[in-house]
Amino acid sequence: MSKDRPPGSSPRSNDARPPGADRACARVSDLLDDFLARGDGAASDGVPLSSSASLDRISLGEVMDALGDRAFGAMLLMLSIPNVLPVPGLSTATGLPMILIGAQMAIGRHGPWLPRRMLAATFDRKAFLGVIRRAKPWAVRLERHLRPRLPVLAGPVAERLLGLAVMVLAGVLALPIVFGNQPPAFSIALIALGLMESDGAFVTAGLVAGLLSIAFVAALLLGLGQAAVAVAQQLIG
Repeated sequence: MSKDRPPGSSPRSNDARPPGADRACARVSDLLDDFLARGDGAASDGVPLSSSASLDRISLGEVMDALGDRAFGAMLLMLSIPNVLPVPGLSTATGLPMILIGAQMAIGRHGPWLPRRMLAATFDRKAFLGVIRRAKPWAVRLERHLRPRLPVLAGPVAERLLGLAVMVLAGVLALPIVFGNQPPAFSIALIALGLMESDGAFVTAGLVAGLLSIAFVAALLLGLGQAAVAVAQQLIG
């Protein structure tokens, strides 16, 4: 954390950064290594990175502090991973920030910003870092296939349209639906990877997966609705 920034503050205003700033950062596995080192280091030193965090809890503000100046892709990836593997109870807490991040992408903002109240939300530190650690081997496998290609699908103009897609998928993810969180989270993770590495193929895969996930959740809701109607008819009859 920068020495001239007070404890608990975060680089939440990145408007000076050029579009596609994620592409200048380290690879995905390096990002996860850096994040784990920051999270584990804060716990072992007994000094949380954020004033709202404790030794057994990690705040959303601390996550943003650990990511530093990285842009949308890194933040989306870090928030989607706990829903892909998943960690119970985090779908709404991570889905709502992703809706706001998607909206900022759609209006052309160059870096994520979250309100103070949302940044104060905390998760279990051990569970959160544990799921990021479990994701590391998968990230190593995936990044072998990541490379700059189809730039028109991962550039600044496309990023605005992708923001709308992220908003829809994050909205579905935030719903308290059993088995309904993983598909949209996986779709957002693919889009995030594509943005980070300027890989339009991964972005396309994420969008296709997103359509399939929406169809899956819609079918799930329809099935639950029909089951509820059947149960109600049995009770009434």
